[in-house]
Amino acid sequence: MGTYFRHRKKESVDVPYSFRCEQCMKDSGTLKATISGMEAEMNSNFKTLNDKNQKKLDEIAHTYLVREVKEVYRNATEKQIYAKAFKDECPHCHKPQSWAVSGIKDDMFGTPAVCLILGVILGAGCYFFSGVENNLTIAIVVAGICCVLAAGSLVLNIIKMQNKKKQTANVTQKNVPDIEWDAVEHILGEN
Repeated sequence: MGTYFRHRKKESVDVPYSFRCEQCMKDSGTLKATISGMEAEMNSNFKTLNDKNQKKLDEIAHTYLVREVKEVYRNATEKQIYAKAFKDECPHCHKPQSWAVSGIKDDMFGTPAVCLILGVILGAGCYFFSGVENNLTIAIVVAGICCVLAAGSLVLNIIKMQNKKKQTANVTQKNVPDIEWDAVEHILGEN
């Protein structure tokens, strides 16, 4: 039986941004948001990849980065949804900004959905593949635990969002971050 080596690569890019604090009205100065693509992965029989496969792995990682940067750009410019990479804590007063609520809303259902899907898969696996006589009970318990985790995660996300809304509710002027998309213009121009 052969040995397989897993080769991974992940690309990231820094995007400069700044904002005027909605609480203390001071300029944040230049901050950097790091946008990362998904991790590219390739299996091989060898510890090091040959040039052809290394180039392919690099291209896949770069494609994932391009896709992520374009998604973040589209969300920020068209929908005013700012990714979590754009930290909203003011470096002076350490208070949050109202524009970050959109990022929490956008990401609110991710973990609960994963928990529900995992519950269905684990429940079905327990039902069909366990050799136990009461496999339906085990499947229901496993799926129920995952549903409780999904509900708990959703409640936690709602509490986080409400907390941030409460902290930013009394601001006098709502601002948005000034993102320097020129730094990733070469990525945004790729197909």
